[in-house]
Amino acid sequence: MTDNQQLNLFSFYSPWSVPDENEIGFSLLEYESLLYELGYNEPLKWANQWIALGGSSFNSNVWPASTKFDWVWGIGFPLLTDLANHLATSSYRHIIGLSGLPGTGKTSLGKWLEAASKALNCSICVISIDDFYLPSCELVKAMEGNPWNVPRGLPGSHDIKLLKETLVRWLNTGELLSPQFDKALRGGCGDRSGWRKFKPQILVIEGWFLGCHDLVSQKSSLSKNSLIPPLSTAEKSYRELVQISLREYLPIWEIFTRIWHLRPEHFHYAASWKEQQEKQMMNERGAALNGADLNAFIRMIFSAIPQESIINIPANVVVNLNEDRSINSIGIPS
Repeated sequence: MTDNQQLNLFSFYSPWSVPDENEIGFSLLEYESLLYELGYNEPLKWANQWIALGGSSFNSNVWPASTKFDWVWGIGFPLLTDLANHLATSSYRHIIGLSGLPGTGKTSLGKWLEAASKALNCSICVISIDDFYLPSCELVKAMEGNPWNVPRGLPGSHDIKLLKETLVRWLNTGELLSPQFDKALRGGCGDRSGWRKFKPQILVIEGWFLGCHDLVSQKSSLSKNSLIPPLSTAEKSYRELVQISLREYLPIWEIFTRIWHLRPEHFHYAASWKEQQEKQMMNERGAALNGADLNAFIRMIFSAIPQESIINIPANVVVNLNEDRSINSIGIPS
C-alpha cells in the first residue's frame, strides 16, 4: 500500500466522513500502525465492524455533549479493541492503566468504556487510583505541611497497601472490592463514600500520575525547573518527599499489562482542564475546589512532580492532546 493510499484510506471509507471529518486531525499512518499493534492488519475491516455497531453513535449518549468524533474513533474504539483482545487471547486477568492529568477526560472515557462493554456483552470495570485515598482523618494527617495546602492529590495520599491488596486479590480470584471516594464531600476536599463490589473480566485503573517513576529510577535530576514563578524553598524541599513517596507506587505500576497515556502537547493545558473539571463538579454536586484552593491545587500539579516525569511516563500507547482536547496524534511511542 502506498503512502497516498494509506492517507486516503479513511478519508474515502471513513465512518467519520459524515458529518464532519475535519474533527479528525491525527496522523492516519500512525493510527494504522497502532491498529496493527493491536492485532488488526485490515483497518477497513476493523472500522466496518464498529460501523456495524453504530459507529460514532455507539453509546454516544454516555459521552459529554462536547465530545468530538476523534475521541470516539481515536481513543474509544482502539482502547476497547485492546481490552477485548486481552479477553479473547489470554486466560489471565489483565489490568490496563490509563494515565492523564486532572481534567483530561479520563472519567468520561471510563464511563463510556463501561457502558460500551455492557453493549458488547463483556464486563469492564474502571476505577480510579483516587478511590484509594486514605480515609479523611488519615488523609488530613498525610497532607499536613505540604506547601500548597492541598487536601489530596499528592503521591503519599493513597492507601498503597489497600490498593495493591485489592488488585492482587482481583487478579487471583476475579472478585473486586474497591472503596469509593467522593471529591464533593467535605466541601470539595473529599472523603470515602462506601465500597463497590464487582466481578469484571478486565480492569482499568486511571490516575493523574499513574505510571510515573521517581527521578532516581529515571536517572534524572530535580534541578531542572522552568516554572513561573520559580519553585519556592518549601516546594523544593517537599518535592524531595514526593519523590520518596513515588517509589512506593512502582510495584503497582508493574502489575499493569499496558498503560495508555493521555498526554497534553503542552503541560500548561492542565490549568484550564482542572478549572473546567471543578466547575463541572460545582454545577453537578454543589461543592468543588475554587478560588485560592483551586489555584493552589493547580500549582501543586505543576510543581509537586517534575513535569518531565509526567510527560515521559513509560506508556505503551500515547495520545497527544491539543488544548481543546482534540487528538493531535496517537500511537506506539518510539
